[in-house]
Amino acid sequence: MSLPKVGFIGLGIMGRPMARHLLQAGYPLMVHSRSRPPIDALVAFGAREAPTPAELASQCAMVITCLPDDETVRRVWLTGEHAALPAMPPNTIAIDMGTTSPSLTRELAQYAEQRGVAFLDAPVTGGQWGAESGTLTIMVGGERDAYERALPVFQAMGKKVVYVGESGKGQLMKLANQIAVAVGMLAVAEALLFAEHAGLDLSLTVETLSSGAAGSWAMENLGKRIAQDDLQPGFMVKLLQKDLQILLNEARSTATPLLGSALVHQLYCHLERSGEAQLGTQALIQVLRRLSGHP
Repeated sequence: MSLPKVGFIGLGIMGRPMARHLLQAGYPLMVHSRSRPPIDALVAFGAREAPTPAELASQCAMVITCLPDDETVRRVWLTGEHAALPAMPPNTIAIDMGTTSPSLTRELAQYAEQRGVAFLDAPVTGGQWGAESGTLTIMVGGERDAYERALPVFQAMGKKVVYVGESGKGQLMKLANQIAVAVGMLAVAEALLFAEHAGLDLSLTVETLSSGAAGSWAMENLGKRIAQDDLQPGFMVKLLQKDLQILLNEARSTATPLLGSALVHQLYCHLERSGEAQLGTQALIQVLRRLSGHP
């Protein structure tokens, strides 16, 4: 039985390795992206390039996007001159794997349904490392039948795939995840700032804390990067800030107090104003160092 043709739009830090895993799993793949190098790399592995989202969408049984923000998501799927959704045939599946506002997700799902297309919101967590190793956690909202049809494609890119309910629920689960990510990053940064001021070896601190009750993915992975003075991104400050803005807007609509998330959002604003939005989220340590007078 031949595998369905998959289209992938958005080949950035996350999208490129995710698309590569689909090729390695044997899926016929068409790709489109703003950047030339990842297209060339995937074409060398056997993918085909599509000149526009619409041309890609017209030829694929499933179309996946991994895009940075709501504006881009809306343009690529719906409002652009060569948008993907209007070009998709009935009984195909559209999948948004970026972090998108739940309201926009529901809007796109409603438009897709009118055309006989299923729309799944399937944001991921696990960062660049998870994308490269194929160990992402994928949170899926939308029609259950479409989820079942797309499950083998998700399993080619991730280790844990969870169906969480109707359209928008995948995005809401991702926002809950980002609360723990953001506030957890502050906990790691504060612990290492304290250790630094106390004269402790940071690598030894990370190793020790990772093995006990303070252990977490952030401590083990991002704490290690802080100890090595490595602020390069597995996930950029500007992208977490975008997620936190969506989160805080959503929380405001339900009168949900998120004090920790709001604080971290403001701390990251300092990095954005300092021209450091392209750094990894572990660069939060820099803000705390500056506040403490020890940059």
